[in-house]
Amino acid sequence: MEDKTHIESIGFILKKEKLATLAAEVNYPELVLEDLDPFPGFYDQYFVPANANEHKPRSVFLILKEFDVCHEDEFIRKTMHLRREHNIKFDAAPGNLTLFNKSTPCIRVFMDNYNQIRELINHYKEMGLVFASTKVVKPYQSLIKLRRYFEMDLMDKGIYHDANQHNTYYIEVPKFLEWDDFEQVSIAIRNNWDHKLYDAAQAAIYGKQGIVDMIRIYDKKTNLSNLHYLQKKYNYELSRY
Repeated sequence: MEDKTHIESIGFILKKEKLATLAAEVNYPELVLEDLDPFPGFYDQYFVPANANEHKPRSVFLILKEFDVCHEDEFIRKTMHLRREHNIKFDAAPGNLTLFNKSTPCIRVFMDNYNQIRELINHYKEMGLVFASTKVVKPYQSLIKLRRYFEMDLMDKGIYHDANQHNTYYIEVPKFLEWDDFEQVSIAIRNNWDHKLYDAAQAAIYGKQGIVDMIRIYDKKTNLSNLHYLQKKYNYELSRY
């Protein structure tokens, strides 16, 4: 019997974050950007870390000269091969970000040891990937769209908990908005609610009937009642578009 309380699918995340050239002791000939402001709705001016041991999540973006989404299966096979054959613990997802006002292909990378970035890039280059040359990129806001494999558990109708990321949740919504409209809706909801320590992004997964649109919520102190509130508010605001 099919387990409808556990969902596995592919899809995408769409978010806006602050990026800049990676600040590192090593000078990379390839362009590597770092995420300066992950989950901005949570880690921005609303939030002060509780103690020195709490660190923001971190990711880096390896900028490609070109990437054909039709060849995504080849990228996945290359990544699987690297994990099997080399002692590098990492997660990689293909996507696009905005760079100098243009949509640019990239690989988003999480790593246990960021000192292995050089080794990881070299292995990808040996497999045929071509990276953009380095340049100074000052901090800027970038729209980022990443392909993702989703694994989530049903909490209530239209509300899910990410099975691999403890503080991450998903709310089904009836439609997809252009980012600027989504951002305005999110600001309006936050400004009219006392609970402000969360970050919202757009997401979608592929289901039997097509695309299922969602809002991704990152929140360390949420509960089902708060998620129901956001579901109700987003559904109302999206119905006005």
